[in-house]
Amino acid sequence: MPVVNRLSPLLWATFLGFGLLALSDEKPCTLHHEGKYYDLNPLKASKDYDFETSGGHHFYLNVCRPVSTEPWSPDVPDNVDIAGLVRKDHHDFAIGLVNTTLEMRGTGLMLHLSNGSPCPGKDNLYGSSSVRFLCDTSVYGAGKPVVISQFPEDDDQACQYTVEWRTHFACPTGERGIFSGIIVFLVIIMMILLMLFVVSSTLYNRFVLSKRGFDQVARFSKAHLLELVDFCMELFQSAVDIVRSRWARSTRDLNTASHHWSSRDEERAMMVADPLEDDHDRELQDTNAWRDSAVDGPQGADDSGTIPS
Repeated sequence: MPVVNRLSPLLWATFLGFGLLALSDEKPCTLHHEGKYYDLNPLKASKDYDFETSGGHHFYLNVCRPVSTEPWSPDVPDNVDIAGLVRKDHHDFAIGLVNTTLEMRGTGLMLHLSNGSPCPGKDNLYGSSSVRFLCDTSVYGAGKPVVISQFPEDDDQACQYTVEWRTHFACPTGERGIFSGIIVFLVIIMMILLMLFVVSSTLYNRFVLSKRGFDQVARFSKAHLLELVDFCMELFQSAVDIVRSRWARSTRDLNTASHHWSSRDEERAMMVADPLEDDHDRELQDTNAWRDSAVDGPQGADDSGTIPS
């Protein structure tokens, strides 16, 4: 069985696993509901949405990210992400912390924000709000949030807010998941391969086939593609053979030089005498010569020991 056929079930299983994982684990500020997909990430803004409460206080709100407005004494920890602020007379009131989990309530998306600033005169009660996003295709832009209720109604004592936001971004939209990403990746790969084919085919026609003018332009045919692939394979094989031969030659020369050097070293070691051994031999020769002269006497003496004149 070909390798491709054996790998096909594995590839399909991998793609299916990624797809199920993407569906089971919602991305921030997205929701799958009754076969439809909702995404509020386009409502993220570098500048906060600025509107007013019923008492005329400024309300700063952002979606799925902290507000960019610098808070003024909101009485919350420094390391938390504030989702919205109400600028009151003597301080800012945090209406909740950032939340990226959407819920479907009736015909609109609901985003709950909680754990904001401590409520005035209330123990263990903190600022919170509910932002309801309604699908409205007549609103071309992002739309503008509106405070429809607050509790208590007094602006200075208000601790809980309900905000309504009509926007076309709250309408169902197409989901761009892993499969769309794979398609984009494949398109990019195909474009790169096409560019490589055009360039290599033009160079082949000009320098190998010696064509000129429009004849050297790449031809899109199966026979030409196979011819170009064969030429590239032969060129690659030739380059590999050249590299291998040079490597083998350099390795052989290195080994030969090392062997000759070792042989000459051994011959020199065998031929060159040890200086200490030469001194010892010389001393033995001198001793033997002195002994012979002492026994035989001086050269030319007769048996009586008298040296003739």
